[in-house]
This record gives sequence, structure tokens and C-alpha cells, in this order.
Amino acid sequence: MAEESKPPIAPGPSDETERYWDRLDAKFATMNTASPAPRVSEPPATLPAPGVIGQAFAALLALEDGLPGAKPVRLTTADTTPPAGEPKITDAVIEDIVRRVIERLGPDAVRAVVVDVVSEISERLVKEEIARIRDQHV
Repeated sequence: MAEESKPPIAPGPSDETERYWDRLDAKFATMNTASPAPRVSEPPATLPAPGVIGQAFAALLALEDGLPGAKPVRLTTADTTPPAGEPKITDAVIEDIVRRVIERLGPDAVRAVVVDVVSEISERLVKEEIARIRDQHV
């Protein structure tokens, strides 16, 4: 029998992360109160914030705390290219769309649609031909 695989256990938070969350909890606890917020002994500038998200949170917290030198945060993406204009619909694009639709519908659904369409078109063409022949002989 195969052993059951256990989900990986995430590593515990680092001391820096714990201090950050403690400061954040203290900030939320003192919001909407008349007394000034108590300060934690370490300013946020000493907390390294790895990654873009960590840096953004640290900058926001510094701005909220009114620390000197804190700047407003503006999150942007690295891709600053303007959005493309109207998409170009080529035959290749249409064929790709049709192929994807057929794959999602499945062969039985496509077959049923084809049978319906072919029978309707055939019936219409036969009626038109009969009408054309009648008109020639009248």
C-alpha cells in the first residue's frame, strides 16, 4: 500500500514578522480612540521587509505612524506598456476559437449540430431547386 502523503507544513514566522504583526495589532487596537497610540520600542525602519509586498506594508505602516521621511505608496506593475488597440481577428484566430469550442463541446455535441445544420441547408436547397424547376415549366 502506498503511504498517504501529508501536506507540507509551512515554516513558522520569523521574529521580524512577529514584531511586525505585534505592531500592526497595537495600531489596530488604538484606532478610533482619543489617546495617542502607544509606540513600540522599534521603529519600522529597522524591520527588514523582504519582497515587494512586505516593503509596501512597511511603507504604509510608516506613513500611518507619521514617521519622518515616510512617503506615500503607489503600487504599479512592471509592465507599463499601454494596452493594445483593437484585437486583429484573423482566419487563424477564428480557426483557433472554433477548435477550442469543438474541444469543449465534445464530439457528440458537434456531430448533432452538424447533422442539424446540414439537414436544414439540404432541405432549403432542395425546396429552392424544386421552385426553380417549376418556374421554368410554367
